[in-house]
Amino acid sequence: MRLPLIAALATLATATAAEPAAPRIVGCEDAVRSAKRGVCANKLGAADFAALAPGVSWFYNWHFTTDMAAPADGPAFDFIPMVWGDFEGSYTGLEQRLAAGPRPPVVFAINEPNLKGQAFITPEVCAKAFLRVKAIADKHSIPVVGPHMALGSSPGDSITAFDPLEKKDVTYGWFVPYLKAFAHFVGPAAKDMPVGVHAYKDIHELKWSIDAAHKQTGGPVWMTEFAQWSAADERAEIAFMMQAVDHMERTPHVAGYAWFKERSDNARISMFASEPGKLTALGEAYVRMPVHEADLFYRLPGRLQAERYRAADKADIATTADGDGFADMVSGGGGWLDLNVAVDAAGQMNIALRIDAEPGTIALSRSGKPLAAIKVAKAGWQTVTAKAQLPAGTQTIRVQLPERRARINWIEFSR
Repeated sequence: MRLPLIAALATLATATAAEPAAPRIVGCEDAVRSAKRGVCANKLGAADFAALAPGVSWFYNWHFTTDMAAPADGPAFDFIPMVWGDFEGSYTGLEQRLAAGPRPPVVFAINEPNLKGQAFITPEVCAKAFLRVKAIADKHSIPVVGPHMALGSSPGDSITAFDPLEKKDVTYGWFVPYLKAFAHFVGPAAKDMPVGVHAYKDIHELKWSIDAAHKQTGGPVWMTEFAQWSAADERAEIAFMMQAVDHMERTPHVAGYAWFKERSDNARISMFASEPGKLTALGEAYVRMPVHEADLFYRLPGRLQAERYRAADKADIATTADGDGFADMVSGGGGWLDLNVAVDAAGQMNIALRIDAEPGTIALSRSGKPLAAIKVAKAGWQTVTAKAQLPAGTQTIRVQLPERRARINWIEFSR
């Protein structure tokens, strides 16, 4: 029996809570599927699921059931059911869906209760709806994520209600006061609850919304809708998506995220063209985005793309400016990347690094001990080289970039 990726990881985490995760070793160019990455979708066919499978593991459709399903002979996808609003039929439908199976990793509850045209209910009504969903999901030991908040809205599009904390009528023009009132009505169950947010502006808004939601609830955050409505063109949309996905993959309190959406009237944000299984340039990039899991190691010898780092500081992803490759890691100065690698056999390795940087030194180290120092004598794309002794087995190599501007495309290890 196939076990969907999110469910499999959750089962593994429960079974080995007291033990470190066993290393996962893959080839430097192998596709790595993200347990966090999902998609909002109204219609996905067999060819679409096949195209998404290398990088995407779950989907939802704002409803408690779906007739969309990945082919039985391909990788499994988790479908996450949702109770969209406070409707009696939704609670009954969710009960039937969970009883029938398969078991989802989580259940979503209440879509944009603070925004006109969406669920649009007061914090008190939303809390009662959430608790009804939770009572249903608790029978199956399934966590509930919700509500899923619009970040803000004009007064005319915002819900107004008597606020239990402010002791007066409040028009909830942004989501944090709404969440505070919602938590008051939910009571103890609100502690560390997972919550959903939607972001449609820019990378700064997306990062702020994640941090604000996490600070308010103390629990994990799900970015269950995101895109950049105001992007000037497809290139800008892809740049935003790459920055957003990379940030969410490397942020521990982000539990999951879903691009809006598989196909849209706005072609710039669509992951698919009209043809079944044909990804747009944005869709291809979304599927290819790397993950940054602590237990993931890349087998050497091989060429490791810089964006496949384990951890980073003062370095951000961008579409590559080099002649080939997918992405660069860009630092304004003093940044570093940690790379998880699995060396096949101890010995000396040749190291080649593709970089465009101001003159300076790239320092490679392992466990705080120097491995090699590579001089960059001039600006412009170039391949610089060094040699280093590496032990066999899994390890983390730090690449300390120069003190001034640098773009790194890849680093290659050979015998």
